[in-house]
Amino acid sequence: MSVPRFRLACCLCRKPIPISMDVYALDAEWQRRYPAMRGILACQRCALSTGWSSCEVSDGVYADGHIRAARARCDVDAWSHVLGMGTHVGMVQNHPRSALLQGAEPYLRHLAQRPRVAPAVALRLRAILEEWDAAPSTDRGRLTGGVAPCEGALR
Repeated sequence: MSVPRFRLACCLCRKPIPISMDVYALDAEWQRRYPAMRGILACQRCALSTGWSSCEVSDGVYADGHIRAARARCDVDAWSHVLGMGTHVGMVQNHPRSALLQGAEPYLRHLAQRPRVAPAVALRLRAILEEWDAAPSTDRGRLTGGVAPCEGALR
């Protein structure tokens, strides 16, 4: 069985992310600032140019509701809130809940059934897919809208 091809739609602009371009995972502060985001995987243009230049509203004071950057040493701008970047396959495997919403469902279903995938990974993927299948299509955005920014690698 061949590996299904997929195209991720950017969580911000909704345009397909070119295969030749890295995918960027955005954290909860991006979700707070852009509540219409659909998932957390973004194209390079949106991740690098849609952002904001400062997290502070005045020297050392953050805006109400600001969510601190979990992985960055300092929390200064939009770049502090980028969880990571990588290939389409790598980011889909690291963030499967968001990837379901953004266009990688056939690939994730294939991966969950592959015989050489680690049993724990396959089990986790199957559980995520069962949750996805059980939810009405109108609620699927809620399953991924509150995506934990670091879902853990599937390796």
